Amino acid sequence: MPTRRDLSEQVDAALLARAPVDALRGLVSLVRSAPHDFDSRLRIGDVLASLGRAPQAAQVFALVLAEASAAGHPLMALVALKALEALDPAARALLPTFASRYAAGSASLGRAARLGRPDDAAPVPPEAWVPVAWTDAQVCDAAAALAASREGLPAWPGVVPAVPLLSELPPEAFANILGTVKRRALATGEAAVREGDPGDSFFLLARGRVAVTRRGAALATLEEGAVFGEMALLSAAPRAATVTATEPSDALVFGRDALNAAARELPVIAAALERFMRQRLVQRLLDTHPMFEPFDAGQRLQLASRFEPRAVAAGQVLLREGEPGSGLHVVLHGAVTVTRATPTGPAQLADLGPGDVFGEISLLEAVPVTATVTATTGAMVLVLPSAVFLRLVEGVPGWRRYFEELADDRRMDQRLSLPPTPAASGWY
Repeated sequence: MPTRRDLSEQVDAALLARAPVDALRGLVSLVRSAPHDFDSRLRIGDVLASLGRAPQAAQVFALVLAEASAAGHPLMALVALKALEALDPAARALLPTFASRYAAGSASLGRAARLGRPDDAAPVPPEAWVPVAWTDAQVCDAAAALAASREGLPAWPGVVPAVPLLSELPPEAFANILGTVKRRALATGEAAVREGDPGDSFFLLARGRVAVTRRGAALATLEEGAVFGEMALLSAAPRAATVTATEPSDALVFGRDALNAAARELPVIAAALERFMRQRLVQRLLDTHPMFEPFDAGQRLQLASRFEPRAVAAGQVLLREGEPGSGLHVVLHGAVTVTRATPTGPAQLADLGPGDVFGEISLLEAVPVTATVTATTGAMVLVLPSAVFLRLVEGVPGWRRYFEELADDRRMDQRLSLPPTPAASGWY
């Protein structure tokens, strides 16, 4: 007996072969075997719209919007809303209702168990299959009726989970910004963004799965709820990676022009986006940076709370040669350059990027900063106050060992890059 995964692959192949009715046959079987399969319902709506059956497609999208929203699948609901809006611009009037459920301050938001997606490994029973004798018109009508029906769906709980990033916004800002969002359907193998391209938008993955690569090397796999592309948008830097769909997917696109159209909400949106990005980068830092290895998960979170975020503009000096050290610095995103005065002018010692630390030598040796560190792009750094750093150096052997080894490596790098001088003792 074929599984749901087998049948989904047949649907994908039919769509690729431009056989929409064959795809509908498979989609009907998928929904019959699992009525809460909103993904297949949504795809039925897309196929109906492609066949010129706009009124039936609109009914399907309206059902997915209402039921996915109530079921705690807000991203699927938003895709349905955008699909419905493409058929009928008046559907935008539904945004305030959606916002009242998912925006900041909503009484509906909370921790709740939600019905998961159907199991791909589950078999599709014979009674779910579409009769072979049905005509194309019968298949289309049956698909439209099934996908727009509540039959087989349970009553949903009154509490729903937050939407990543968006549920930090108040209702008016939530509704206004969603009015500017575009739906981007991605076929398997299609790139949402490419490394090196301008960063003029960010994405919220609503369904499906994408792979993140840099220079051809795999970095990560992202699934529903993931945000990507935000760092390039905020820093106005080129894309740092390529993001490619590994299965049919949908992303919600937040473009720079669209964000500017919601100018009143920009400060709120920018603040929420920056908080979201900072939290994600800090978590990645905690999980991967070797300086956190001596600590358990709880200690890492506690230590992270002692770092103070600092946004800097290109050209801004973070540490100046000859001045007292202000703390341990960690680059979250962006880039900085390290220079030191020499008799022939400033000499560049290093370029530092995300995950790199600086400022440790002046703290370890209790000397003034011995190099100047300047932001070469817009950047976000975390600063751990000197007193906290020194307490950890004294109390945590692994912490002291990591930074002493780092300092030794940097002194060696400096000796190789600069002519020897009596004052050469370290970077900063």
